Amino acid sequence: MVEVLGRIVLEVRECRLTQQGGGFWMVLRIIPLVNDLVPLPENRREPVVGNFVKLHEEGHQKLHHATLRNTLKVLLLLLALGWIVFVTFQFACPLWEAFLWLHVVAIPGRMLFHGFCWNQEYEADTYAFRQLEKKIAKNALRELTACEIPHTKLFALIYREHPTAALRQKKLHLK
Repeated sequence: MVEVLGRIVLEVRECRLTQQGGGFWMVLRIIPLVNDLVPLPENRREPVVGNFVKLHEEGHQKLHHATLRNTLKVLLLLLALGWIVFVTFQFACPLWEAFLWLHVVAIPGRMLFHGFCWNQEYEADTYAFRQLEKKIAKNALRELTACEIPHTKLFALIYREHPTAALRQKKLHLK
């Protein structure tokens, strides 16, 4: 119940700060466990793939971000399995209850994982920024901002593996 109330507060806060309506996706994000499975739409429309985006993706490749991210996902999966086994046997809980407890415990863990992913995005942005003119990078992130559904920093940290374009611009000092 506490989680549902917390998510309702988060959704109402998000709607007020971004001037966006909640709708169907908001309702799904409020329901425990369902909110782990429902993908959050990130863009109103697909952004244009230009030099900045290509160099950003090249940065991910050169910095081995996919390997690091997948390694962390495997470690987190092993921790989750360990948690389920521990709760099931130590407290004699049924399996469904262990999954519910895992869901609650995983909320801060998901935020830490998203922070890790955000750092990788900032590194890839920096890689692309160093190889292009400031104006090109600024225009690319401005285009991404126009395509993106706006979110606050807290909301994005809870639900998204990518920081918002506005946060990325701020990090690169392009505002």
